[in-house]
Amino acid sequence: MGTDIGPPDYRTMLPEVIKKNYGKWKYHEILKPGLLKHVAEGGDELYTVRAGSPRLLSIDTIRDFCDIADKYCNGTPGDLPARHNIEVSDRR
Repeated sequence: MGTDIGPPDYRTMLPEVIKKNYGKWKYHEILKPGLLKHVAEGGDELYTVRAGSPRLLSIDTIRDFCDIADKYCNGTPGDLPARHNIEVSDRR
């Protein structure tokens, strides 16, 4: 049940692949600095790219995010799940 006091429940903002495999990750690989591959016991794979952004985004930064989505995610800009974050996925 939601509340207007405190931060929102993070579990409501998790992508389905993370909800499905929460606590069931078999292993993690660091492919290169800032790029991680997570493999679940069931075989699902998830890639994490670490990147930073400022608290306030300029239109140029938002356009850069959209360019990344166009290039790697079939044009799907992704979700804005919480403060200053963006999620993009090639599995929509």
